[in-house]
Amino acid sequence: QRYFGIIDSKVRQLMSIPKGNSALRRVMEETYYHHIYHTVAIEGNTLTLSEIRHIIETRYAVPGKSLQEQNEAIGVDAAMKFINTTLLSRTGTITVGDILEIHRRVLGYVDPVEGGRLRTSQVFVGHHIPPHPQDLQRHMEELVQWLNSEEALQLHPVEYAALAHYKLVYVHPFVDGNGRTSRLLMNLVLMQARYPPVTIRKEQRAEYYAALDTAHE
Repeated sequence: QRYFGIIDSKVRQLMSIPKGNSALRRVMEETYYHHIYHTVAIEGNTLTLSEIRHIIETRYAVPGKSLQEQNEAIGVDAAMKFINTTLLSRTGTITVGDILEIHRRVLGYVDPVEGGRLRTSQVFVGHHIPPHPQDLQRHMEELVQWLNSEEALQLHPVEYAALAHYKLVYVHPFVDGNGRTSRLLMNLVLMQARYPPVTIRKEQRAEYYAALDTAHE
């Protein structure tokens, strides 16, 4: 609770800055590119921050770099734009369809067949065995039911976002892109509550995965 108080104080300070403030706008732009960089780097993508900025701003490929890695960055950019322009401007609950649409953009440039589609094969994530493919639709419906429940909405936004992230990772509904989609869902929940989005840095990779392993246990 003490940490939530510290976070809330910092958020209030941030929200007191006028939206037209030029320094705030620059920070928000930099934060956008930093999120794309770290969310793909945490999964092993080797693109640099400047290369990702170049790809997003120009849509030109970086010579000598993997096209798959570049398409991963473009996919996260497309998903973030969808969240910022569509989901945040809409009233109402989060749906299974919303999560599938986020994932369709995350994976759509790398694997358009699997993008936005629940997996049809069993996967194993370390010591964690996610639900069987036949049970995924039920698990996803239970997830969004929880996301929109009074129980969830009464939690502190940071706790709510962290649990939303974990619950989607636990289900692991997709062949690929589960981590990126879960981190985007986490930030959707935060931004709906008027909190700034969070970037889990690549330097925090070991700590991040250790926390997920502990939660699985």
